Amino acid sequence: MNAKEYLRGLSREEARIKAKKERLSVMRDLARSVSSPSFSDLPKGKGSEPSRLEETIVKMLSLEEEIKHDEDELTERKTEALDYIGKIKEPDYQTVLISRYFKNESWEEISLNMFYSLRWVYSLHGYALEELDRVINEECS
Repeated sequence: MNAKEYLRGLSREEARIKAKKERLSVMRDLARSVSSPSFSDLPKGKGSEPSRLEETIVKMLSLEEEIKHDEDELTERKTEALDYIGKIKEPDYQTVLISRYFKNESWEEISLNMFYSLRWVYSLHGYALEELDRVINEECS
């Protein structure tokens, strides 16, 4: 795997976590809007089925736990990636990679913040990825 795929993988994982959080939000809304339970004159046995509300709450708790686990894993991977980036000697390379992959800045924002032309930022990005490839390969060898 090259550096670009490695960094994009972090972004994809972040997007998956965001989607799970959105699902959780919808589930919470559903749980709040569940209609009042209907009571009947007939007694229910002890082995009755769980209500939809109970099922939704169990699914929510499970999803919350899954999100927490995913976030912990992503934090570890991001810390590892930042360690690799920190081993790059050229500060401009570090800045481009962090701005693009960790701050999610557009190319134009990076260009403005670094006071470089857009074309030069693209070049810096390419050089930075090559250098990150080298660092990762050295670390993994």
